[in-house]
Amino acid sequence: MQFRTLALASLAALAACNNDVPEIAEETAVSTAAVTATRLYASVGDNELSFETLGTFEEREGVRALIIRATANRYLSGVLSFVPDDAFGDAHIISERRFEIVLHEGHELNTVLSGLPLFVRVDTFTGTPRSYTARIVIAPRFFDFRGDSGIWIDEAVNPIYVVQGNTNLLYRGHASVSGYVDWLSVTAPDGIPQVYGRPNYRLDWSYPALYQAIDPHTVPLTFSAGADNGVAMEKTARLVARVTEFAVTDGDAYDVWPSPDCDPTVYSCYHSQPAGTTDFGQCGTYRQVLRCTY
Repeated sequence: MQFRTLALASLAALAACNNDVPEIAEETAVSTAAVTATRLYASVGDNELSFETLGTFEEREGVRALIIRATANRYLSGVLSFVPDDAFGDAHIISERRFEIVLHEGHELNTVLSGLPLFVRVDTFTGTPRSYTARIVIAPRFFDFRGDSGIWIDEAVNPIYVVQGNTNLLYRGHASVSGYVDWLSVTAPDGIPQVYGRPNYRLDWSYPALYQAIDPHTVPLTFSAGADNGVAMEKTARLVARVTEFAVTDGDAYDVWPSPDCDPTVYSCYHSQPAGTTDFGQCGTYRQVLRCTY
């Protein structure tokens, strides 16, 4: 397998970022998206494929759907999106060298955002090999930070395992505030998280609230911090669905990227928690913990 250099094209045309993100140099053989990456590239043989990192939402078949777009360097003859043992989402060729993946709101989108990688088989008319498979990971991520640098918002929003109601899946982000403040609040037209803790705050979303926060991805969330005398600082950030990992292979996808087993460290953390524990966010991601709940 051969990887091309990760493209770190700036999002400056979209946003001015002042969230204290360090300058990131180009790295070779890296298939993870930095906060400033607009496209990821990978190659196998003489085939090259790239994915736009920022997904957009559109109406498809009467349902809102996340659209992920990709470009190949060869004419395409077929594309198929799948997860282990099952077709998943819809993949469509939209021009000779471009295709899109459609993930409908609800089960499809929640499943992928919860950490399940998505495979895409790509068939071409020319090139060597004529068929290869891409693996992508899509995750909720903050970007487009604007406002007071005294409020820091973690880029990552991760799926975690929390026992609650009819689902054990929760999405958690983090924020912190410098200086003395009594509170941090988050406001938005929709998709407002539950906010806990001080000065290092947890931001928790159920899937329905998370979906409202990322669709439309153009509407920011507003973070306000202050004390009894009112708002002391304010910052906005957009929460979006992004391709954060990407790789390709001409081998058997199930052999190259087998489904992970329970990690012993995660197992030990999960089973060492006191009786009655419901929040296992400290043990790992949602799927890491889920694999160890036996």
